[in-house]
Amino acid sequence: MSLTDFQTLVLDEGLAEWFANHGGASASTIAEKLSVSHEQALAAVEELAHLGYGTLNRDVKLVALSFDPANPSGGFTQRPFTTHIFFPSRGALRRAFYASELPAQNLTEYVVRLHLGTQQIELIFFSEEVLSRYFDHPELYDISDSLAGGEINARGEDVDDRYLYVRYGKCRLRDGRIAVTAICKDLADMGVLEQRYWHSHELVKPDLESSDPNFQAFLGRTYDGSWVEYPDPIADLIAAMRSLNSIVSPGALFTRLENVHLRAPVEQTYKSFCDCASELYKIIGPDALSQATMKDILQNRLGLSASDFVHHQSKRPLSSSQLLALLEQQFKLPGSLSEVLRKVSALRVDADHKILNRDEKPSTYSEQFAALCSQATAAVEELAGALTPSTE
Repeated sequence: MSLTDFQTLVLDEGLAEWFANHGGASASTIAEKLSVSHEQALAAVEELAHLGYGTLNRDVKLVALSFDPANPSGGFTQRPFTTHIFFPSRGALRRAFYASELPAQNLTEYVVRLHLGTQQIELIFFSEEVLSRYFDHPELYDISDSLAGGEINARGEDVDDRYLYVRYGKCRLRDGRIAVTAICKDLADMGVLEQRYWHSHELVKPDLESSDPNFQAFLGRTYDGSWVEYPDPIADLIAAMRSLNSIVSPGALFTRLENVHLRAPVEQTYKSFCDCASELYKIIGPDALSQATMKDILQNRLGLSASDFVHHQSKRPLSSSQLLALLEQQFKLPGSLSEVLRKVSALRVDADHKILNRDEKPSTYSEQFAALCSQATAAVEELAGALTPSTE
């Protein structure tokens, strides 16, 4: 069924509003632009929706504000009214888009998608490897990452085509991999080069594990405005290390609490897992432990002497790892932190000295790394509990 001239004008206004703002057009706005009554515009958008040219959000209650410049002391006048919001169909948008001059403007990928009907807050999914570019260049990007998602912001004033500010979430796929997701509006606001990069990692029809609690946390914060703390095992570990240092102050057991290269693996390969463990080693490994602090605790709190810090057989001074084991032994701890250090050290050796083969099947190394960090956190907290002075 062909449209009347008036219906065509109304549809054109709805299309123009979408192309300008990527949102629906109210019947009241259409009436004002076409200089017709609100009732005529309401009837027209209802008929357009009936004919399949769009959909309606019916009976939306709005308030019109007016201001009289001749009487500024009168302030704003409010007039409540009810109207429809008209959203053009994807078919109507596609026909209008390709019949216009918009395709000749070389618009970016996600701007085109918005023009063609993708909702601004619609989620688009990518392989987790999309994040590697930003983790590999901490000098260019500020990154806040967790198991549920985070945000990336390009650093510096002269960012040009690499302009980027994006909030992203994470979701488990049914094959066990982790996907990254972002809303289309944030993607469309990226610079040209960034949009091309993200598009190259886009997943087609990802099979989501929608019950994933981390994904649910992201959805709650993004769409419901819930104040949800994202799980962040790396931050939890550093907080535990900082807390332990405060217990032994003015000394410090852990001498390095910052490493801009420390992150969870996003490439989901064993090599990436080992590389991330190597960065973890730099803040929690033997080289980051203060021998002076451990000796001070062993001597002044546990009554050991300098001779106890020499290996009985080799006659060499105890290493940092051996001092830590001695400290745990003296406090009658199971050696949890020493066990974590052995795991991290083994992975570091694999990263630095082994030729690692290609993985045969997908693995969630990011979750394995998170579990390793959580194990380290529990071990640090266990040692902190032993070092905390008794109040009795």
